[in-house]
Amino acid sequence: MVCKQTAGVRMRTNALALDPRPADILRVMPNRATGLPWDRLGASSSDDDDAESRSSRGRLSTQAIVDTAIAIADVDGLDAVSIRRVAAILEVRPMSLYTHIVSKDELFALMADELVGTLIVEEALPEDWREALTLTSRKMFRTFVSHPWLLALFTRRPRPGPNVARQAKQSASAVESLRLAPEEMWRMLGIVNDYVVGNALRVATSPAARDLVAYLSEAEDADTPELTALRRFGEARLVDEGFETGLQVVLDGVEQRFVTERR
Repeated sequence: MVCKQTAGVRMRTNALALDPRPADILRVMPNRATGLPWDRLGASSSDDDDAESRSSRGRLSTQAIVDTAIAIADVDGLDAVSIRRVAAILEVRPMSLYTHIVSKDELFALMADELVGTLIVEEALPEDWREALTLTSRKMFRTFVSHPWLLALFTRRPRPGPNVARQAKQSASAVESLRLAPEEMWRMLGIVNDYVVGNALRVATSPAARDLVAYLSEAEDADTPELTALRRFGEARLVDEGFETGLQVVLDGVEQRFVTERR
């Protein structure tokens, strides 16, 4: 979906020189009506330059910058995100972005917080803790799969934003009915989160898994019961079915460890 703040923008020749595929970037830009609740969000530049520059800056905001950076990362990966490339797509001078962001590191922090916000389930969580964790885990998994570069970004330890606290509070509320001690609660949630993140990382590197499935489908010496089963297992792991099955196994385990054994 095209971001409202960049919809209909015609890329100038100088922008195309910097970014060979700006139209591809704009097509995947999401429309986030709520936006980030951080300072300077929605602020626009007000410097006085020529009329064309003022028109370009009229579209410029922290949200537009963050949305554009996320779209670039979705198409070409995190390393492709740069101040110059974001500015080219938004048709502004690179220095204009610094009216809204202090540095590239801050941009990464805003990108991370924006997507952490998408982990939050907007509707009320089910009262049953297993149903609640299934819902939140499924949303986390699909977010990481849709934006695999986010896992790499977290290794850079971006500055936490307000959505981190919101997401943590929702995770805690999902298992509130179990009345666990805080330390036990976070240990339990950590186990579930490790499973989700691990599976998302596997999907992020799934080209290797697909290559294995393709090889086992074509290799003459792979026609054995064991390797046939491995091929089918690999195929299942490339879809949500494998995640859902594994998640319920993990929840069975944490229920036994943190619920049943405490009765």
